[in-house]
Amino acid sequence: MNFKREYNKVWKEMVKSEAWKNSLLADRTAKPEEEMDFYTSILDVGIDNRDSYNPLMEKEVAFEEKYSALVSRAYFKIIAEAEKADYRLRKEYEDWNTKKSEAENKGDKTFKRQLNLVNRRYAAHQKMLKGLKSWNILSEYRSDDLRFFKNENRNEVQQMFNTGKDDSAIVNLLIYKLADLYHFED
Repeated sequence: MNFKREYNKVWKEMVKSEAWKNSLLADRTAKPEEEMDFYTSILDVGIDNRDSYNPLMEKEVAFEEKYSALVSRAYFKIIAEAEKADYRLRKEYEDWNTKKSEAENKGDKTFKRQLNLVNRRYAAHQKMLKGLKSWNILSEYRSDDLRFFKNENRNEVQQMFNTGKDDSAIVNLLIYKLADLYHFED
């Protein structure tokens, strides 16, 4: 399944939905029963010191908004790349496993080492792809893996964000971390 295509399909369905259209057409003006009466006061209006502008809070809000989008981009990108590699790795796996029954390869230690490497690489790839797809991030019933992943990598990504690293560098780091979850897990 191509996740980018599926994401675009789900997004188009959402935008075309009746609920979406109704939310855009909803009358946002106050109805007579909702109108409030205002009155004047002779009290001096001041500014509460607790509500002062905090540039750090603004930067934190900007980070939070961007972080989820970057994690989603990394997630869809690694799945798209894994699906592209899937055909090549499956073909290599099938070719090597077909060759193992040939007489000249039965006692060849070099062949067996290479076959073992091909099998392990294919198994790791399948495990990663299956694991990532199980996150189901477009579903309302998605797994908690995405939340755990985001929490685990938040500090490193926030540091990159605060030092001005561009989005592609952050997405590449997140892709690397996503792949690490499966390639180095025991």
